[in-house]
Amino acid sequence: MSFSNTQRKPATYQDWSRTWEQETDGKENHLRSPYLDEQFEEAMKKGVIPRPEDGVSLGGSWSALSEAGEATNLNLVHQTQIDVTNVRELTRAEIQGRASTVQALEALRQTVPGFQNAKLRNFAMTIGTRDSRKIIGRYNLTGDDVRNQARFEDTIGVFPEFIDGYNILILPTSGRYFQVPYGCIVPDGVENLLVAGRAVSGDRMSHAAMRNMMACTVTGQGAGAAAAVSVREGVSTSMVSPAAIQQQLRAQGVRLD
Repeated sequence: MSFSNTQRKPATYQDWSRTWEQETDGKENHLRSPYLDEQFEEAMKKGVIPRPEDGVSLGGSWSALSEAGEATNLNLVHQTQIDVTNVRELTRAEIQGRASTVQALEALRQTVPGFQNAKLRNFAMTIGTRDSRKIIGRYNLTGDDVRNQARFEDTIGVFPEFIDGYNILILPTSGRYFQVPYGCIVPDGVENLLVAGRAVSGDRMSHAAMRNMMACTVTGQGAGAAAAVSVREGVSTSMVSPAAIQQQLRAQGVRLD
């Protein structure tokens, strides 16, 4: 696949709204996006691939082209109606997802210039779940927080206004950001337990920001620093001074405000 092939039918983030209603700030709509969607409909009409089972949809993007012309990180198969806390349902989703991936690749070979001889290098190691269990924390992060540059006295880092989930797409193009509070990783009523990553305390819209891997590194480093301070000072993680955590994080070069 070559870059010139991607220019033949350029897509934008506005095209993501073709099959579902998507909320943006408007500034995202005109930006180029390596989006693929109609190609799968074309392949289904031609009988190249069957229509997906209930709860499965084909559509999405590839992330980049390598110098060798490889399309990396194809994010094309989406599954819903799965209880990701149930191991049997996860197993079913793994099987179903990989079968759909093979079908998606065949559709690309038949409909997208440059993919004619494409081969699958590998699957993701395991199915990626965007939402499952979350804690009830000392502080419940909100959509208003992540969209309106919230500031907190117990900040453990910052994250840009980047929201991607539940049909909301706000890209970090404006320089706006919010502070991540220590309270959202401290479970309410459980001593000496810190929860980092997408399971932090918050509502649906804040989850669409905090589930991003870069946000997970913020809460992960904050949890690690807090745990170290807790051991050093001989107090529980719920009693650690935010100022002591911040001092530790600043020494590690973390931006807090």
